[in-house]
Amino acid sequence: MDFVGRLNFANPVSQHQGTAEQQRAFAAARLGRPTPIHDARALHGVLAEPIDSAELLADGRGFLLVHTPSAVSDWTDIEEVAAVYYEESRALLQKLLPNAVVPPTHSHTFRNEQIKDHYWENGVQYGPCAAAVHNDYADSLSADRTTVTEKFTEIQGMPTDRRVLGINIWRSVSPQPLARFPLAVCDRTSIDRDDLEYDLNPNAKPRPFNAHYCNPNDAQRWYYYPAMTRDEALVFTTYDSHPADGDVFCPTLHTAVPLPGSEGLQERVSVEVRYFANLPLTG
Repeated sequence: MDFVGRLNFANPVSQHQGTAEQQRAFAAARLGRPTPIHDARALHGVLAEPIDSAELLADGRGFLLVHTPSAVSDWTDIEEVAAVYYEESRALLQKLLPNAVVPPTHSHTFRNEQIKDHYWENGVQYGPCAAAVHNDYADSLSADRTTVTEKFTEIQGMPTDRRVLGINIWRSVSPQPLARFPLAVCDRTSIDRDDLEYDLNPNAKPRPFNAHYCNPNDAQRWYYYPAMTRDEALVFTTYDSHPADGDVFCPTLHTAVPLPGSEGLQERVSVEVRYFANLPLTG
């Protein structure tokens, strides 16, 4: 089912700058903005099993849904998730990117509607449903935003002689199919680079780095997958150190979005793991 969602094109820096009138103008133009959200399950389908999807993730729209059941029984048990799911998700990504080296992950993010702020505990990040359009990892750019002055990979000490692809694997772990606050993702090929904004990620560690924020644009194509189950994973691209279509990476913007008529339904619970796969440089 397609619907019109109210997306928050927020920016944690600029929305608090200027006069009170300027801040009200920012909120009026960019917060709660009505945006068509299309049913990706109907339009793009679901992979019945993981297959080579490197072109789609690296150079295409930047997201897919795949049927990939997990053996985890208790998603609140951080030891079980670490022991079982980290390797499951790494193996999944290896099948989606067969020519990549996929280093293991050592953490995950757990979100639900009762958590109101981000915090870390025992190596796990906990957070609310992130209801603002963003992408977590961005390079540092020149003042005219045409040249990369420092790559995210350089800031983080990652390899510079490989194409590093950031991937988020997002899973609804509610007992029943997802009924509230699905993740909306934007086809990265529909984003105008001039609309992207670069400001510090407030949750960056260990060194400061930028995140992407964005101006709304009617040309953007937004999607969600209705009624996601525990057996499905939403995989999307969050970083590319050497994009094929230019020096400046265009991300898969994403945000939680309220579903009309979902008040009082089963609350959202989700788990995500993040990887930085290494691909050979081409050209």
